[in-house]
Amino acid sequence: MHVAELSARLRRRGWTVAVAGPAGVMAGVGAQDATVPVPAGWNPIAVRGARRALRPLVARPAAVLHAHGLKAAAVAFTIRRRPPVVLTIHNLVVGTHAGLRARALRTFESAIIRRADHVITISDEIDGRVAEILAPSRRSLVLPVAPVRSVTRPAVDVRADHGVGAQAPLVVVVARLHPQKDLGTFLRAVAATREQVPDVRALVVGDGPERDALRAERDALDLTDVVVFTGHRPNAVDEMHAADVVALSSRWEGSPLVVAECLTLGRPLASTAVGTVTRHLVDGVSARIVPVGDACALATAMIDLLTDRDLAERIGRAGHRVGQDVFDAERLVDGVERVYEQVSR
Repeated sequence: MHVAELSARLRRRGWTVAVAGPAGVMAGVGAQDATVPVPAGWNPIAVRGARRALRPLVARPAAVLHAHGLKAAAVAFTIRRRPPVVLTIHNLVVGTHAGLRARALRTFESAIIRRADHVITISDEIDGRVAEILAPSRRSLVLPVAPVRSVTRPAVDVRADHGVGAQAPLVVVVARLHPQKDLGTFLRAVAATREQVPDVRALVVGDGPERDALRAERDALDLTDVVVFTGHRPNAVDEMHAADVVALSSRWEGSPLVVAECLTLGRPLASTAVGTVTRHLVDGVSARIVPVGDACALATAMIDLLTDRDLAERIGRAGHRVGQDVFDAERLVDGVERVYEQVSR
């Protein structure tokens, strides 16, 4: 979504932009001009295939090759006589790895970062890692450009679709069903919330590899009639708009677009202390922010926002003001454009 929105806004400013990536990667979110099969692993044959697909695109006169992710950048560096490479790092690679694998990944990460002409980071954590490798003149912190998403359906209709009453206290989390999002902590928080708010309901919007395991955990917590897994939704902003509280339980993040969307809607956010959440929001003022992995703290935050409507409205309004300032799309595109102009010179 970030690439689609950034590309569209750059085109409106007069840039010629070609978007390339694995087959179908932009499906449903934006135009894709070419297919480059960036490999999931490091099979040399797969890397050569990606290089062959990319080479004709960069053989044309180009000011910048903008790679999103380390593997995309690694493929770009195999091209001779290429334009300057700008690398946006959306996540650090070490993440969940330890031991020899972590050291190998960190060495790979450092080597790719050093080769980039300029690196764009999207959070303080990522920027701190890159600062160990690159001078300030070769790195910039620019948040992802969030697409402008509009509410398309009344909240009462959205709730009815998922079997939630118009007046029921509703918490919504929009996330890929993946270990990074730590939705097990969210489910435990909902179980604790129900002790204080018996009629609470929750929607988990999204899909992913942990779907079956999370549904089993929901049932084990006796939340079968409380938590609905909606799967992928065509416009998850509708579900967030229908919520009394939007939650984020991630273990780590860069700059999650769902936060920008939540703030734009003016919905109160209860989030773990990850990524740009702690950079721009203040606990108790513009969001409720709790430690990573702390289900009790997340439950307390949700209970506060569900039972104190004045607090929820104040936090929602303050978050909305932060969102308008921090996530202003044109200002973020300005930041990317300055990087392009710097490296193309």
